[in-house]
Amino acid sequence: MSAPAPGRPRTAGTIALFVAAALLAVLGVALLVTPADPSPSDGAIAAPSTTSRPTTTAEEEPVRPQPSATAPSPASPTPSTTLTEALPREAADVARKFTTAWASHDARRDAAFSDAGVRAAVYASGDLATDLRETSTRSAHQWQEWKATGTRVTAKVTGVEVPDGAPAPSNGLAYARVFYDLVVAPKHGTAQHSTEQLALELRQDSSGWRVTALPNA
Repeated sequence: MSAPAPGRPRTAGTIALFVAAALLAVLGVALLVTPADPSPSDGAIAAPSTTSRPTTTAEEEPVRPQPSATAPSPASPTPSTTLTEALPREAADVARKFTTAWASHDARRDAAFSDAGVRAAVYASGDLATDLRETSTRSAHQWQEWKATGTRVTAKVTGVEVPDGAPAPSNGLAYARVFYDLVVAPKHGTAQHSTEQLALELRQDSSGWRVTALPNA
């Protein structure tokens, strides 16, 4: 009877080792390619996020700068440094009446150009009142034209104010600028309209306010 082949048992053990090594290799590859579970376990506590998010609560709104208490607001008016004091009521009233009488003429009724001066002298005093009552020939030619055409000259005061640069009324002295509309209307024909102004000096005496000078006349 022949003996078994001496190399068989060694061959079987070698094959078993190769199979085991292959299994281990496959298992290792499977572990490497399988992704880890990103979700936390039931008992794990999620780590706080490091990314800050804007909040809408009133406490964390950005602080707006407040206007300075000493700086004027853009909407607030700036006090004027050039305001002039208003004329006294009585002085302004005399200025209106004087101007209306001085600048108005009626060639249909008046005897002379100076009649207007006589009417204005009631609201004047001093040398001015004397001059206004005197007959003057300065406007003789103009008066002759008005008499020929039956012209009426009417003055209507539109405003009275302290002139720019004039001192404020004080100590019984005041300066006024009177604005008035002047209408020169002949009996037949087209009337002429213009805007005029007259500067006055007024002083207060025992009779009240009176016009004492015509600075620019």
